[in-house]
Amino acid sequence: MKFLRLARRIVAASLLVPALAAFASQGSRTPAQPLQIGTTGVATVTPGLPVPAGAPCVVNLFQNLGVAEMSPSSYVYAPPSGCLGPWSKVILQVGVTESPDGSYEDATNAYIRLGNIPLFEGGLAMARQPTPASWQVERDVTDLAPLLIRAHKGQAGLVPEQTYWYNEMSVDATLSARLLFYPASSRTPASKTPDSVYPVTRNSLITLPHNIVRAYLDVYNARPWWFTCASDQEAYNSELPFFSSLAPGGAQQLGIFAPGQGCAGSSFEEILVRVDGVAAGIAPVFPALSADLNNYFPRTLNAPVQPPQMLNHVPYRVDLTPFAPYLNRTGKHRIELSLPANAYLLVYLDKGSTMVNGFVTVNTLNGERTLPLINDTVRKNGDSGTVRASTRLDHDFDIEGYMMTSRGRVDTSVHQISHFLNTQVFYFDGLQFPEYRHYQEHLWLASQTQQHSRRTRAGVVLQDDVVTASYPLQWFYDMDGYVFVSDEPEAVPSKGSISVEQHRNLDASYLKGGFGTYTSRVRDNFVSSHTRDLRVNQDRSWKSQAAYRFGDSQGSCYQSALTALNGAVSTEAQGVGCTDGQNRLRWHDHPDGSPDSLGWVH
Repeated sequence: MKFLRLARRIVAASLLVPALAAFASQGSRTPAQPLQIGTTGVATVTPGLPVPAGAPCVVNLFQNLGVAEMSPSSYVYAPPSGCLGPWSKVILQVGVTESPDGSYEDATNAYIRLGNIPLFEGGLAMARQPTPASWQVERDVTDLAPLLIRAHKGQAGLVPEQTYWYNEMSVDATLSARLLFYPASSRTPASKTPDSVYPVTRNSLITLPHNIVRAYLDVYNARPWWFTCASDQEAYNSELPFFSSLAPGGAQQLGIFAPGQGCAGSSFEEILVRVDGVAAGIAPVFPALSADLNNYFPRTLNAPVQPPQMLNHVPYRVDLTPFAPYLNRTGKHRIELSLPANAYLLVYLDKGSTMVNGFVTVNTLNGERTLPLINDTVRKNGDSGTVRASTRLDHDFDIEGYMMTSRGRVDTSVHQISHFLNTQVFYFDGLQFPEYRHYQEHLWLASQTQQHSRRTRAGVVLQDDVVTASYPLQWFYDMDGYVFVSDEPEAVPSKGSISVEQHRNLDASYLKGGFGTYTSRVRDNFVSSHTRDLRVNQDRSWKSQAAYRFGDSQGSCYQSALTALNGAVSTEAQGVGCTDGQNRLRWHDHPDGSPDSLGWVH
């Protein structure tokens, strides 16, 4: 990790966003508070969401709701009385307070669902401090307006990221949540939102209307650990100690092959979407970092600085519009996800027709390769062994179709290209159990997906969108160990080090008929390194940096950055590079990189 080089690139500021332990029943959104130098609490560079002028209508979903693993808590939602819309924007605010440090805890995700639709999903900070850690996150849920106009029952809870071998213990936390509804005005008109939204699980059977003209699947695609996995060939054919307790992972003794890590197969993941059994789209999987590197090296990467999407998972949008002719057919429709993930389907309807017919004319994804190419090189030399593994899969597919709408024939297409390459180097010193002395894994992950969507009618372009998501990651993990003898010999870590560099890069270009082209860009960067003497549980070197930048073609600019040393924030900056050194966001911006429907364009 080249910290000095990255420090020169960091040109902005950080914000500490306090948790909403108790929400006010009325009033506008709570402003973000400036981060103080020296804090050891939860620190983030992610921007708060901009909102329209004026006071919103507020619906408190729940306050200080106690949640625990595998035991969801229920709540009831009712639309805001006297404020039924249409709305220009709807914001979900979530406050989280987790248990204090000191107990042996499993890494978890928090979630909030309404009518089985996921409103929010995010990890816990697992902060290394004796007092409860608190923070706030926000989501733009304007596209879920058709869900929010009616009363529903909801659930909130925690789910485990990993499963420990010996002890399965819950992480207690309290959640608070509220919805802010901003009424439309002449300056901030009502957003054009989807007409219906449907929950989608891994294998959903859904009854849909027959006049769909646009369809999108928002998938929560952040998953931990898969990128550190080894292929079955490496694990079982090489006879090398991947199962060592020195290995990365949250599960005691099981190393990278813990059941909760899903390490069967290889260090590759993607989410393939099928509609009625036919391949219809692909979502890349974000390599989410975990607070715990392994059972002996906990709470390492995110105290106090948070990696991208650690606390707030942003869904990836898959354009299923060319498959609208399939979805309009009579009967239930099956939408399948190749991996367990939360998702929801957004559809736009033809108001001038009750039945829209058409065909899918081209689908090259249906015949594309879905398993990666794995190239392993295994070398053994006495009591040491080395593995170099390359896992690769590229996509380049087209899906095209047309629909006969009430306004004429509309031609649709999605062209998607993606590149995935995960290069790993493992080194083991001490191959005879229990003499495992050193475990090393270095990896370089390149993952980029570009989705180009286009709709035309009689040669006139209605929509032309290009969205590119890139998730590069570098991971350098080293662990030394020694043999502890009690009832039987056991390898125990003695010293560990980790260095990571992670980026979340998003580039979007939207062309809408009669409006022109709108572009936006997100750069979310994180670097951390940590060395710990595990025999005395003492940090030897611990530093991290985070930087966030958003800009668009309408002049919006947001930049923030912070650095931390030995678990405390050491420097901060804000607005550097923006006009007059000030962050400026327009009410309709999506600075968090969430899917943008351009509903504010009229």
